[in-house]
Amino acid sequence: MAQKKTAMEYAILLLGLRAYSTAELKKKLYAKEYSTAEISQVIQECTRHGFLNDEHYAENLAAAVYARGGGKRKAIQKLRTKGIDSELIKETLAEKEDGNVMTELEAAAGALSRKASAFAREPDPRKRREKALRFLAGRGFSAQVAYEALRKLAM
Repeated sequence: MAQKKTAMEYAILLLGLRAYSTAELKKKLYAKEYSTAEISQVIQECTRHGFLNDEHYAENLAAAVYARGGGKRKAIQKLRTKGIDSELIKETLAEKEDGNVMTELEAAAGALSRKASAFAREPDPRKRREKALRFLAGRGFSAQVAYEALRKLAM
């Protein structure tokens, strides 16, 4: 029978595969039934050694969402599901907006233009607009940004 890995060994194994948020790593360790004291110690050690950093994790995850054409709401939702603190989410997205060359409006317009041929198949202009708005809402863009993008592309 194989020996059970220590909590630290298991955490290092997981972090070697991909980045995790603190909340995700805690959840994984609790699932393996490690003690609360052990988990706290592992989290402290991993943070101290730089293996676990929620700020970097949040920045990278938000950048990935934006790179795939997602909007601010999509980024917020994704960060929340990964267990990132609300205050850190606000800070991360504020930094992204300040340093982001492509605005959310440009990202929405770009996403629409890439799907323009699919929307063009709809003969009714009203239905075409509705489909485009649903598409942008699904990508995490606010209604205001979606309407502006539609106006910009004259849909």
